[in-house]
Order: sequence, then structure tokens, then C-alpha cells
Amino acid sequence: MSSDQLSQDLASLKIDRAPAARASGGVPRWLIWVVILGGLGALGWFVGYPMLREAMFKTKVRTAEIELVSPAQAQVQLTATGYVVAQTTAKVGAKVNGRVAEIYVAEGELIAKGAKVARLEDVDMKSEIAAARARTAAARARTATARANLVETRRKLKVEQAMVESGVTSQSVVDELKGRIESELALIKAAEAETAAAAAEARTLEVQLDNYIITSPIAGTVVDKLVEVSEVVAPGFGSPGVIEVVDLTSVVVEIDVPEARLAQITVDAPCEIVLDAYPSSRYRGAVKEIGRRVNRAKATVPIKVRFVDRPAEVLPDMAARVSFLKEALDAKTLNVPPKLIAPAGSVVKRGGADVVFVFDDGEVRMTPVEIGPPFGDGIELMSTDLPAGTEVVLDPPAKLKDGQKVKEQE
Repeated sequence: MSSDQLSQDLASLKIDRAPAARASGGVPRWLIWVVILGGLGALGWFVGYPMLREAMFKTKVRTAEIELVSPAQAQVQLTATGYVVAQTTAKVGAKVNGRVAEIYVAEGELIAKGAKVARLEDVDMKSEIAAARARTAAARARTATARANLVETRRKLKVEQAMVESGVTSQSVVDELKGRIESELALIKAAEAETAAAAAEARTLEVQLDNYIITSPIAGTVVDKLVEVSEVVAPGFGSPGVIEVVDLTSVVVEIDVPEARLAQITVDAPCEIVLDAYPSSRYRGAVKEIGRRVNRAKATVPIKVRFVDRPAEVLPDMAARVSFLKEALDAKTLNVPPKLIAPAGSVVKRGGADVVFVFDDGEVRMTPVEIGPPFGDGIELMSTDLPAGTEVVLDPPAKLKDGQKVKEQE
């Protein structure tokens, strides 16, 4: 093959980079891009815009709480909330400074008045008592010696007086013995005074030793140990004490009642008490005391309500709700548990089931419930995990859905 022919063949293999002519009837490229951009815009409109609108313009809803209503609701004149408090309580402290050596009681233990609860380290005090007792013994020994000497001197005086009368001894010997007797009487008085002083010191130290044993001034239940063994305690205001004792038989519920409703309350008036810790239980109560002061800032009066049948599970500082009744509860009514009532309009149908929309920090949760008959202005909830006080949406819109962000209407 000639070189010219080879060159022509190689030239025929060169790629033509010029745009190829479109076939007759082909789709222009710009039209393809228009279709793609239009599809993305439609997707953003139908999907992104609703999400953006929901984030910027939240649905406003009205809310109300699920309530725990007593079967004796028809008798209720007034309802108020408060806390359980003990009227007899004591923080048992030490009378002297010292380090805790032993604690004899445990939390939850029932103790009597005067019971020993702790002991402070008392080695130094016992040493001082031993020294004081030794000084007392020494003073008594000196007193006994002085009395023995007095007896001996008096015996000699009698002998010398007889000898003086016989003319054997001079009168000066008798006078000397009389002076010695007066001196020994003075020594006896001094020794007796020293004995009394040492004995008094010993008794004082023994009384102080009793202060190293800490006792309870009241009968009750130990609710808290305030210190541990080896910690230093001291008397006086502001010291934590050793233990805290509460007489649980003295617990009452303290509540504040509006001044304008005070005329509805009388001493010994029947009440119903429901504790937040045991919402399904009801307890009989009665007004124990109406306060003698008015809180001008809140326009309320403090009321104390006692338990007619004090339950063992009641503890200080528990939250409680008190309903003042027209008539006292009987045993039959008392055994009927409270009813959980949802506000009217909060229960709606979704997917054939009864649900409520729980309002929780700006978001709603769709929760299935089993409802019972109407009760007052609401509907009884027969089966639900929602506790009393749960906020639910009133008349939820048909488009409201689970997990949606909403705004509470003021």
C-alpha cells in the first residue's frame, strides 16, 4: 500500500465533533429542561409548601384538662387543693457539742417519747466524772481522819482533866487539848465542805453525761436521719439535729380557701380527700380548724382538714384535693372509685375509633380511649393511660393529625 493511500485512510478515521443534525421530528433539549424544572416546582408546591405553611402558621387549638371527679360530685360545695402537713414534729438535736458515736434508730421506725435515739462520744466526760468521784472519796477520807483525831483528843482531854483534879498535871495541858479540839472541829467542817463540793461537782458532771444520750421529746415515726456516725453536732438554732420525728397521727390537710367562699365552711363540716399519690382512693375528712388570718395578697383563708379514718399510706407533704360536702360520705359511696372525665368535645372519631388529641408542649398526640356514658358536662373514660390533669384539645379540626405542631389559643 502506497503512503498516499495510507494517509487518506487515516484521514477518514477522524471524528467529526460538529453537532449532529437532529433527525426530523426530534425533541428540543430546552423543552426537556422545561419539563424537568416544572416537575420539581410542582413537587415543591404540593409537598414542601404544606410543610412550610405548617411550620410558619400553626393551627390554633383550645385545650382543657381531664378531671378526676368524685361520685359525690352532686354534694360538692367547694373544692380546693393543698398539702398534707404534720402538726406534731420535731428535729431531735443534741444539748451539748460532740461527735456522734452511735445512732440507735432507723428511718421508718416507730419510737416512743423519751426513747434513746443516739449517743455522743463521752470518754472525756466519763474521765472527768471519775476524777470528781476520786476527789469526793479523798475529801471523805480526810473528814473521817479529822473526826477520828477529834475523838482521840477528847479522850485525852478527859484523862488530863482527871489528872489536873488530882494535882498530877498542870492546867496548861488541859488548855492545850481544848485548843486542839477547836482546831480539829474546824478541820472537820472544812473536810465536810470539800466533800460536799466534790460530790456536787460529780453530780453535775453526771447530769451532763446524761446529755450525751439524745432522746426524742415526742412519740412518732423517724422520717429522716440528719447526720451519720462520726459527724459533729452542736446545740442551738440553725443546727440540723440528729433525726427528724413526725407524729403521723397528727397529719392534716392544709388548704387555702377564697375569702368570698368562707361562709360555706364550718368546723366539723364533712369533706372528701383525694391524694395525688393515690387518685383512685377517697378518704373521709372533716374541717378541723378555720384560720384566724387572711392573706390579703391572695384573698384566701387557711383551713385545716383532718382525716376521719387516717390511712397508713398518708405522708407529710403529699398533695391533696379537698371537696367540701353537704353531707358526710357513707361506706357504700366511699367505696365507689372516682371517675375520669374528659371534657365535652375532646373525644372524636378517627378511623372508626374514639380518640383524644393530647396537647404536649406545642405538639398533639392522638391517643385511643374507651368511653363510657356522659357524666355532667363531659364523658367518662373507661379505659385509658391518661392521668387526671392531662391537657386535651377541644373540638379538634378534622385535618388535625398525630404529631402535628399546634399553638394553644389564649
